[in-house]
Amino acid sequence: MTSNRPILPEQEDGEPPQGLVLGAIPGASPDKWVSRWRQRYPEIPLTVRYDEDAGALQRVRSGEADIGYLRHRAQEPGGSDGSSGDLAELSETELFHRVQIYTEQAVVCAASDHWVAAAEEAVDWVDIAEEPFIDPADMGVSGSGAELAADERMAMEVVASGAGLLLLPNSVARALSRKDVVIRTLTDHPGFTVSLVWLRAKDSPEIQEFIGLARGRKQSSGRSQLEPAAGPKKGKKAKQAAARAEPSRRKSRQQPRSPRGRPPRGRRRPR
Repeated sequence: MTSNRPILPEQEDGEPPQGLVLGAIPGASPDKWVSRWRQRYPEIPLTVRYDEDAGALQRVRSGEADIGYLRHRAQEPGGSDGSSGDLAELSETELFHRVQIYTEQAVVCAASDHWVAAAEEAVDWVDIAEEPFIDPADMGVSGSGAELAADERMAMEVVASGAGLLLLPNSVARALSRKDVVIRTLTDHPGFTVSLVWLRAKDSPEIQEFIGLARGRKQSSGRSQLEPAAGPKKGKKAKQAAARAEPSRRKSRQQPRSPRGRPPRGRRRPR
């Protein structure tokens, strides 16, 4: 199975990435952050590597990523927190910093002939809580060389057969949508919490700047610890040339034209 994980231009095969490495997950869209980073700090390369949800902390711990996305199911009605192994590890150790960046809408996926399909847009969590659910982690497809979200894709096939329902973040479900599976928004469900995590021991001005950028910090903020790339400076000669090229703002004093056969006003016709 061919891998479809996006690799940005500065990451070349056989060469270790330089600068910051951001570990992304299925459904994540860091393009806006990456674009702003490259505009402000072009001298500090930023590489994005996509991988599965599972193992996000391990990739940060091992140094595969300097900063990583972490997504987990938020506190659910009834007391279950849906904690993944990554979240459990995060709560038991002080190795990591963690900043929550947003909460993603949860959706339910069902076969097109399931009763859930009768709902036009949304269903209540309490109405489906007792239904059998498919766990993507039980698929065992993802691994080295597997395409991104392979377990979720296989779980979608199982759902299409009518074996059960599948709970997913909205972004992942939409990316894997198929004609024989319906996707409905879940109401009364807290959704999925998405955070950025990094090692406390590797904290740096570059990492802090990226976290600030992800949280909406403006370039003019006094909290920035990095100097943005300066634009080209104009020398004295360049400024003089620009001044000569600038069109004059003075109004030209041209003699007004007169109709044919009549002299300009204020002048006498020669005899």
